[in-house]
Amino acid sequence: MNTEQCQAIVLSTLDYGESDRIISLFSLEQGRIRAFAKGARVSRKRFGGMLEPGNRLELTLQVRHDGLSRLERVEATHGHPGLRSSLESLSLALYGCELVEALTPEGHPLPRLYRLLTALLEHLDQGSPCEADRRFFEINLLNILGYRPPLEADGLRPLQNCLRTGKFGLVSFSEEQLATAGRLLDKAISTHTTRPLHSLAFLQDVTETRK
Repeated sequence: MNTEQCQAIVLSTLDYGESDRIISLFSLEQGRIRAFAKGARVSRKRFGGMLEPGNRLELTLQVRHDGLSRLERVEATHGHPGLRSSLESLSLALYGCELVEALTPEGHPLPRLYRLLTALLEHLDQGSPCEADRRFFEINLLNILGYRPPLEADGLRPLQNCLRTGKFGLVSFSEEQLATAGRLLDKAISTHTTRPLHSLAFLQDVTETRK
């Protein structure tokens, strides 16, 4: 195993045994990897509350390409506290993390997607999102992964514009355009996912409550 310094976003966690956790990470250097965090559930001194989905970390890993890597220590964290002060922000952040986990191959670096997910989390940290933020993230994610659906219809012009700007909040949609974009993107995503996304139900519940 090689010991490496990484920048990574926590995608999800899984309790293991009485004291440990398995952490799904999306790193700039290694892509999506899984790491064993010994004592993460009982030792606040070692990891504290840093191993939460949506947190961006600088960490030391013993990297294995044929199994679980090992998380040695977390050296810094960008916790995005604003995510947890708004259900709308939290639900979209969890959805973005789960979508990346569901659609990316393990051990394959995707720096553009890492930057996109980082931009989403930073945007959500600043305030409550709108539906256009979700669709901006989805179309850019699909485009990076080579899964972009056809965008020739006039009603999808805002989605085409999403691919020409690198910032959230710069592309506006009418309600009709959002509905059209939503149907297209929901279908494209369901085609490439092999299981239901648990965070999607949470996101939809929060969205319906907000209306």
